[in-house]
Amino acid sequence: LKSRKVINRMIIPLLLWASLHLLLPSTLSFQSPVSLHVLARSCTTNNGCNLAAPDGDTAAEATPDIPFFATWPKWLQHGIRDSGGVKILVDTATRTLAAPIFYYDNPWCFPEFCRISGDEYPWLVSLMRIAGVIDKEKPDVHFSKEAYGDHYRQIAQVMINASVDESEEAAPLFIFLHGGAWASGFPTMYRLISLPFLERNFRSVILGYRTYPEATVEGQMDDLCSAVDYFAEKYGESNSPVVLMGHSSGAHISMLAALKGRLPTVDAFISASGVYDLENHIEHERRMGWDEISPMSGANGFSLESLRKNSPSGLIETMPLDFPPVLLLHGGDDGVLLPKNSKSFHDQLQNTIMPGREKKQNVKLEIVEGIGHQEIVLDTCLGGRTQSKIVDWLEGVI
Repeated sequence: LKSRKVINRMIIPLLLWASLHLLLPSTLSFQSPVSLHVLARSCTTNNGCNLAAPDGDTAAEATPDIPFFATWPKWLQHGIRDSGGVKILVDTATRTLAAPIFYYDNPWCFPEFCRISGDEYPWLVSLMRIAGVIDKEKPDVHFSKEAYGDHYRQIAQVMINASVDESEEAAPLFIFLHGGAWASGFPTMYRLISLPFLERNFRSVILGYRTYPEATVEGQMDDLCSAVDYFAEKYGESNSPVVLMGHSSGAHISMLAALKGRLPTVDAFISASGVYDLENHIEHERRMGWDEISPMSGANGFSLESLRKNSPSGLIETMPLDFPPVLLLHGGDDGVLLPKNSKSFHDQLQNTIMPGREKKQNVKLEIVEGIGHQEIVLDTCLGGRTQSKIVDWLEGVI
């Protein structure tokens, strides 16, 4: 047992580094929990990581190619999963591969990233403004990293337009919880999702939180609720709405906490590419060959009973009576979390009328055709159809 712990804690990360460099070509040929935030560019190609064809769920459920790591011994896959190895691989690949590729494909995004990070790179922003790379009419943004807890991961990135920060008028608050299969991701990689909200004078907060194995979904919900309470109290003002958006596992964590009645200050939910029935999703992971290495079971409990307990779909009948409006977004070409996850959850929410409630839940479903799992975040950042759907919906509910 002691030797197995040594393998989990020390040798597994080294194997991951070797996998990253030696097996990268194989990694680029499929979409898995290990590559959700890595392959922004390859996700747009026909032979990249999109597993779903235009007809959606049916195509995604076709027999997939089994990923290379599915042939590894289970103890090795479990060691990678439970040692934090998934985070090492995904976050390292994001910093070294995905970010350069993304900015190469979208060169205008780098100046915008620097602008909304103004207090972090003030000299660079000044030079870009002088050179005309950043439009002089675009406002300065006050940027800060703020801790909402004692753990080093309990830090959020806060962005506020200078004009809003200096105004006495109330401004809405946008809070974003990233995904990463419950085990990876960090706020900086999602900073650009603040753009459409800053343009509409929201205060924007991108949350960092403890990922698996540092915390299970219970601890992740604790982090989310603590952060929402902290920032709603600090930046939320009377009659100014609080909007919470989660993506992928972040959507799952957010919806689970909300249905348990732990987010009473939130006025509108945006849930993108979420999973709401873990028991069904574990079957999808088995088909894809991800189930042994995927952190989902580790973060949510290894038994079917635990997966059911942590499935938002099982909590609808006990949801708070004053549950806020919900926008469910899903890419039509999402092969990681199939669109039927959101379709089924939408139908459940819409068709459940609880005692004491006179009308159905205010919920809207948007399936964005031609969009994959991670692309729905990029489409929100870059001004695509997803962003338009979010903006139109918010105008009607807040």
